Amino acid sequence: MIRNANKSDISSITDLWEEMMQFHIQKSNLYEIKDDAQEIYSNYLKEVQKNVKNILLVYEINNEIVGYLMACESIQPPVYKETHIGDIIDLSVTEKYQNKGIGEELLKEVEKIFQKRGINRIECMVSNFNEISKNFWLKNGYKPYNIMCVKKIE
Repeated sequence: MIRNANKSDISSITDLWEEMMQFHIQKSNLYEIKDDAQEIYSNYLKEVQKNVKNILLVYEINNEIVGYLMACESIQPPVYKETHIGDIIDLSVTEKYQNKGIGEELLKEVEKIFQKRGINRIECMVSNFNEISKNFWLKNGYKPYNIMCVKKIE
């Protein structure tokens, strides 16, 4: 069942985020997080929930949160025809429940919400090394259009 997240879901969402981050950290040290990252992320989620332009959905099975999606409305510079867009910040499904359509259901739900808000363009960022995620987004009709580059200088 998909529903809006509430305060009591923050711990479960944070655990899902941690699982997702551990996957990313194994692939690249660019994703290294602080020792107290879970606490920081938990507090961040509380702030996210306060803003009506943010969307925080959870997928619940038998009273267990097995997936979540966080998105927000963003404003583009006024030179673009579409100035209001949707940004998907995080989409995560715990490994045990992956490949069961949960991610697609969460995505369809946020797309409906954005459509109701008059937003017709949705963007997301995908790690280049993450073939699973890249395939998920492509399968769901999302197409790459920018490349984000990184360089660490020390």
